[in-house]
Amino acid sequence: MVRLLPGALGDDESSRDESFSPGLPDLEYPQYTRPAEFRGMKVPDVLVSGNHAEIEKWRREQAKLRTKKRRPDLLK
Repeated sequence: MVRLLPGALGDDESSRDESFSPGLPDLEYPQYTRPAEFRGMKVPDVLVSGNHAEIEKWRREQAKLRTKKRRPDLLK
């Protein structure tokens, strides 16, 4: 809740696409960090492609898939 208070984040846009943001009933997309491969798990190529439109598309798709799998009640 604190993240929603004005000034709590350095950039107000930081919370615009979080879980349960207005207009977004989906859970968040998977998050990745470095290294690009860890214990046989790889960061999806699209995320290191530099193509911001494709990255955003991938994030939306993953959020919907994750929501459908984990919280189908949110899709009703």
